[in-house]
Amino acid sequence: MNQAFNPDGLYPVKFSPDNKCNVSDDKILEQVSLNIRRQLPQAKPHTPNNETVALVCGGPSLAKTEKELVEAYWAGAKVIAVNGAYQWCIDRNIRPSAMIMLDARKFNSRFVETPVPGCKYMLASQCHPDAFDLCRDRDVLIWHCCSCGESEYEMLKEYYFDRVFPIGDGTTVTIKAIQLLCALGFQSFDIFGFDSCWLDDNHHSYSQTENDRDGRVAVWLRPKDRDDLACRFECAPWMMQQAKDFQILIHKYGDKFRLNIRGDGLIAATMRLSAMLGSVVFETEQT
Repeated sequence: MNQAFNPDGLYPVKFSPDNKCNVSDDKILEQVSLNIRRQLPQAKPHTPNNETVALVCGGPSLAKTEKELVEAYWAGAKVIAVNGAYQWCIDRNIRPSAMIMLDARKFNSRFVETPVPGCKYMLASQCHPDAFDLCRDRDVLIWHCCSCGESEYEMLKEYYFDRVFPIGDGTTVTIKAIQLLCALGFQSFDIFGFDSCWLDDNHHSYSQTENDRDGRVAVWLRPKDRDDLACRFECAPWMMQQAKDFQILIHKYGDKFRLNIRGDGLIAATMRLSAMLGSVVFETEQT
């Protein structure tokens, strides 16, 4: 997605400190209050293990790296899928060991409609009750992200007698999933479909119509003093926030896990250029 780089007319991407969920705080608190009373086991810290997770996300590069995912699957990696990538795996006879869901909206309960025997369903306590109902007879683990901040945390502490282990950083399911799986003891990740950008005019590797009208912003990823390596991507605002969240995640916890980002999206480019040259910056085109 490269074109000639011209530093004139570019400015740093600005990130809002107040990132709200796509569901109101009142609705999230209502759903959390209902779901924690299902008496499901909650995610708790585990000792580290040596297993490799093939974390499957929904970005457009997933279609290009399907063969690599199949190879990792047959090599023994534990396939864990998020959101619609769960059904994408099922449709290709790739059997997920676990599924992770964060979204609190009712219509996204569709992500867990198809049961897979032996699969563990890791549902955030903020998910719509319909998602939990669909998983009623399955192996479910509940986890908490405290999207509503202190009020939600206090509710959880009261219910669980202070034994709460929230996954706090980030705004998207993939950023949360990495932290959740680390808490569960996993340290080695091959991540597929984690792009944070459009590729070939696609925002996901499958149909997800709620994102069809997302705004696009031209973003340049530029290493310091190496304009010749600058890369251009098109991103929705939530994608840019996810990319920034990923940088924060690596800065805070990068010594606790190994990541291999597959594909050719913004996140993979960020990892590659950061490993080569250190810091990189996100800049957007003025129009």
